[in-house]
Amino acid sequence: MNKKIILSLVFILLIGCGFTPMLKDFDLSTMNVQKINYSGKNELTYLLRTYINLEEKENPKGMIVNLKVSESISASTKNASGIIVEEDLTLSVKIKILDSEKRILLNDVVSNSRRIAVTSSLSSDEENKRNERKNLLQNLSQKIKFKLQLIAKRQQ
Repeated sequence: MNKKIILSLVFILLIGCGFTPMLKDFDLSTMNVQKINYSGKNELTYLLRTYINLEEKENPKGMIVNLKVSESISASTKNASGIIVEEDLTLSVKIKILDSEKRILLNDVVSNSRRIAVTSSLSSDEENKRNERKNLLQNLSQKIKFKLQLIAKRQQ
């Protein structure tokens, strides 16, 4: 009972404080991006381009966004006979954002990884890796969008 009362009071105080999220009404289509450069493995860059969904605009004052996708797979667990039973799949995206005067606004790396079970079926393992790549890139694209929104908001 006490927990409910305390939670209710905290909730009321937070509502009454006037807090509004900084990026609540931000629209990516209004962002001023002059050029977007993708590099890395074709499948990964295609997925990243699809998930980020940014449009270039013919404006000499826009930002230049460079995104480089890389993937690494390493054995994480082996059984007693030395056969790999789990692998770590790691995707990284190097982000470099420049303003129209070629000054660096952001130089960062976002990465995410998953542990994948390895079975004796090669086709199901490849399908699992493909699905995990999609999930990881979707998560990374959300992080990238957030960073882009922060920079665009700071530029305004």
